Amino acid sequence: MMNRVYLNELSLEGQFENFNKFFCEIKSMIKCLKYVNEQGEKIYKSSDFYERKITPDKTWNDLRGEKSDIARRLKSLLLSTTDSPPFWDLEEIGQDLSAIYQWNDLDVSGTSIAEAAEARGVLFSFPLEKFTDKNLNIIKNERDMLDVFSVSSMKHFNEWLWENEDIDIYNYLSCRYDATRLNFSRLEREYGFDDFEKDEVYDCIRTFDKFVQLEDWNAVFQDKALVYKKYLPSSKGKNWFLTSEYSDKQIDKFRCVNPKRCFGYREKGIFYVLRMERDHSISDNG
Repeated sequence: MMNRVYLNELSLEGQFENFNKFFCEIKSMIKCLKYVNEQGEKIYKSSDFYERKITPDKTWNDLRGEKSDIARRLKSLLLSTTDSPPFWDLEEIGQDLSAIYQWNDLDVSGTSIAEAAEARGVLFSFPLEKFTDKNLNIIKNERDMLDVFSVSSMKHFNEWLWENEDIDIYNYLSCRYDATRLNFSRLEREYGFDDFEKDEVYDCIRTFDKFVQLEDWNAVFQDKALVYKKYLPSSKGKNWFLTSEYSDKQIDKFRCVNPKRCFGYREKGIFYVLRMERDHSISDNG
């Protein structure tokens, strides 16, 4: 079960030119809201959230009158998120109402920011530069430091979920490397990371980061640390993929800090990860 999720009312201050602009810019945050809903978790907000301005002259409450196609698709999720309990300010409040909570010289006492900080929760913020995907250092009574992570995109929420052990390695990697040259949607979990130590997993993540950050495929092929090459088993009996559904694919592999190897195949510029090898025993035969 993840820590409490709060909606940051201060991240709406009429910064969007119109509702269409708002809908376009919150697409990544919508993924966060959907994820929380799918997990059956609650989203906490202040009871007066509906009063917050989306555009200079339109509030959250005015969303109800929007009739565009995109509004119809998103209104149900957005309005149900804010219309339904829980409202943290109508329940047992976690923050000390006699205390002063400050962030960047701004008094945030009595807001979802302070509430999320006291609850050690995560804060969902709509796109606004000062809140977008960053850690907020909250000072309580000029002496106590409280941190709260403000999330506006699924990429950064994914990092928070991983650090808080609320997501497994497979879903984490799928999100972290979404829309890159690495794809984890076909990784066979029985040949995955279940036997890897934590430091070995981080070795792999550092290698995956390098893999996707290299300029192009030529750079991948030429990188001496990756040692990207074809998997060429010495015989059919040694072919790790002979009876798999990928037996007709040209399997390649690359190194994730010795002795670990990553196996998969390349198709239309994407490397589909299929299996991880921890001890090089498979690679000894190809």
